[in-house]
Amino acid sequence: MLWRVACFGWILCCFAATASAEIGEMSPKSKDIEIDFFGSLKMYPTFMDNLDFNKIDTTRDYILDENGPMADFGIRNEIRLGWLGKGKNWDFMIILEGDFTLNKENADRGADSSTPVDSGMTGEDFGVEKLNVSYDFGPVAVHTGWNTQQLDINTGGLVYGDDHPYISLTGKIGPDFRWQALFLSIFDKIENMDKGKAIGPLDADSLDWRVYGLKSVYQMGPLAISPFYAFSDNNKDTQYAQVHYLGAEMYGKVGRFTPRFEVVWATGDTHADEHGRAYDINAFAAYGSVDFEVDPRFIPYAGFKWEQGDDDPTDQDIDAFNSIGDIARYTPTFGMENAFLYRLVPTLGTHLYSGNFNWLPKVLGVAQTPGYGGISNSSSGDAPGLLMLGAGAKGAFGALSYKAQAMYLMFDTSDGLQTLLGRPIDDEVGLEFDFLLTYNFNKHFSIGNCFTVFRPGQAVQDIWDPITGNGNDETAIINTIEFIWVW
Repeated sequence: MLWRVACFGWILCCFAATASAEIGEMSPKSKDIEIDFFGSLKMYPTFMDNLDFNKIDTTRDYILDENGPMADFGIRNEIRLGWLGKGKNWDFMIILEGDFTLNKENADRGADSSTPVDSGMTGEDFGVEKLNVSYDFGPVAVHTGWNTQQLDINTGGLVYGDDHPYISLTGKIGPDFRWQALFLSIFDKIENMDKGKAIGPLDADSLDWRVYGLKSVYQMGPLAISPFYAFSDNNKDTQYAQVHYLGAEMYGKVGRFTPRFEVVWATGDTHADEHGRAYDINAFAAYGSVDFEVDPRFIPYAGFKWEQGDDDPTDQDIDAFNSIGDIARYTPTFGMENAFLYRLVPTLGTHLYSGNFNWLPKVLGVAQTPGYGGISNSSSGDAPGLLMLGAGAKGAFGALSYKAQAMYLMFDTSDGLQTLLGRPIDDEVGLEFDFLLTYNFNKHFSIGNCFTVFRPGQAVQDIWDPITGNGNDETAIINTIEFIWVW
C-alpha cells in the first residue's frame, strides 16, 4: 500500500513541476506581419422524425448535411481554428475544420471496426477547409486559395457560392464601382489514371469542370446593382455541357425597406452523346424579396423564388435551370442553416444548400436528359423546377433573437415527371415552417433552437405511393439545439 502512495505522490510532484513551468511563446518567422488567431465550435444535437414522410421504414429515411448522413438522432460537430495574417500589401487567411457526426470512434480518431472506412475524424477529415492568400498591387489585387467565393449570395443565391479552388483578380474604379474576375477549378481529373498509374489511353481534360466568371458591383445611393457572367465548361462525369449564365442582382436598404431581386438566364448546349444526340440549354430563374422594418423587434418579409423546369424529356431541349452550385441556405432573407429544405433529402430530390428538386429524376432512376451542374454535378436536365412563395418575420429583443418563416413549394412543371413516370403528378410539393430562437449570452456564446417541419403535398404522394405504398403523407420534423462558441 505504501509503495502505491509513494508512486502517486511522485506523479503529483512531476505534474506540479510541469504545470508551474513557463508557457513558451509562438511568433511568426517573419517579423513584419500581424497575425490573429480565431475559431468557432458548433455543437448541434438534432432530433429527426419521418424524414421520408412515411411511418414505415424505407431506404430514404435520412438526410445528409456537411457532416454526412443523419437519421433519428445525431450530434453534428463543426470545429474551426483559423489565422488571419496581414503584411505590407499582402494578407492571408487559413481555416482548419473538422465537421462530423459525434461519437466515440471519431472523437478519438479511432477506426470503426464494422467498416473498412474510417469513422469520420481522422487526418483527412481535419485539414485546411478554407484558404485565401492575396497581394494588392494597388489598382488590382490577386487572390488564390479555396475560400468561399460567390456570384449572387446577397439575393437568391441561384447560381454559385462554394469553396472550390480559385484564382481571382479584384479592383475598384472610383468609390462606387468594384469588380472581380474569377477562375474556378471545380473538378480536375485525368481520365484512365488510377492512383498515379495509367490504365488506358490518357485524356487530361475529358473529366474536368472549370468555371470563368466576371462580376461587378455599382453602388447607386443605397442600392447595389451587380451584373455577373459565368461560363461553365463542364466535362465532369461525361456531362460535356458548356453553359453561359447571364444575370444581375440588386439589393440595399431604402428607408425601412430592404429589397433583394435577382434574374438569371442559362444558355448553352451539350456535346453529342453515344447516340449522337446533342441538347440545347435554355432556362431562366428569378428571385425577389422585401423586408419591412416596422421595428428592430419586428421585421416582416415576403418573397418568391422561381427556377424553370423541363416539361418534355423526349425532346432535345433542356429547359430545366441547373446552377453551378447554388447557395440558398446562406442567403439573407430565407436562408437558415438548419432548415429542412436546405439538406439533401432523397424523397424530395433536394441538394445540400440549394432548396430545389433538381436531383429528383435521378433518385427515381428515370432521368433521360443530361444535366449540367449543381452540387457534385448531380442535377438533372429533366428537373421539374421550383416555385417558392414565402413569408416570415424576424427581430431581436436585446440578447434574444428570433426568425420564423413559412415556404409554400411547387414544381414549376410536373409534365416532365408525368412523362417519365407514366402517371399523373400534382404540382404541389409541400409546406415548410421554420422557427429559430437564439439567446446570445455574449459575443462568444449562444444557445438556440431551430424547429422545422415539412408537410408533404400531393406531388410527394403521387410520386412515391405507387413505389412504396400509401402513406407518404407524414409530416417530417427536425429539431436542432444550437450551441455556438466564437472566439
